[in-house]
Amino acid sequence: MAGAVELPRLTEGYLGPQAKFFPYGLTTLSHSEPVIHSDSNRVEIVIGTSQPMRFMTKLLGVNPKGECNQFVFTQKQGDEFHFTIAVPRLGFFKFQIYALPNNEAGPNMINVYNYLLNVQQTDTYVEAFPKQYPLWKQQGCYVFEPVMIMKGQRDPVKFKYYIPVAVNVQIKVGEDWNQLEEVEAGTGIYEGLVDFSQGYPAGTKVRLNVKSGRTHKYDILLEYTI
Repeated sequence: MAGAVELPRLTEGYLGPQAKFFPYGLTTLSHSEPVIHSDSNRVEIVIGTSQPMRFMTKLLGVNPKGECNQFVFTQKQGDEFHFTIAVPRLGFFKFQIYALPNNEAGPNMINVYNYLLNVQQTDTYVEAFPKQYPLWKQQGCYVFEPVMIMKGQRDPVKFKYYIPVAVNVQIKVGEDWNQLEEVEAGTGIYEGLVDFSQGYPAGTKVRLNVKSGRTHKYDILLEYTI
């Protein structure tokens, strides 16, 4: 039983909401208890906001110790922030959430909530999530697919994103550019198929490039590695 599992030793007061969680108007929408016993290695934690916020997270393995930040993906949906955690192994992980209101200056975010995740089964295939550049979170973007790309991918991959400020969206695989089309004018949803059949070498970068103005400059929002 989950309740009989011995938890790792943690500093008193570490788990749950920290000092600024409630004053910032934050709420737990998916998991109200800070200890999560999961029979899946993929978990989504949702935090509600009452004002524009910036977030960052840390995922730390307990045994063995070490950062696992490549296995966390952050997305914004309206007033909610969705944190998807997908780890490749069993065990305990500390998930730390940091935040700061947009109207508060300062480069350092404040620890607002800490979870302890106990992964008891691995039922989902896992690759590292794409690297998320600052504009991805700031612009309220959302990925429908793919959240991960398998190493050695050779089949066509469908890419579909919500990018509200875009005027041109491209998937760059190595040096090859592939344009995504808006599904309907004004929706901000872009999609398209990209061919991987030529077999790109290991370590190739797959970048979501977005142009949001009339200049020729593209910003990288996401970066996968295949």
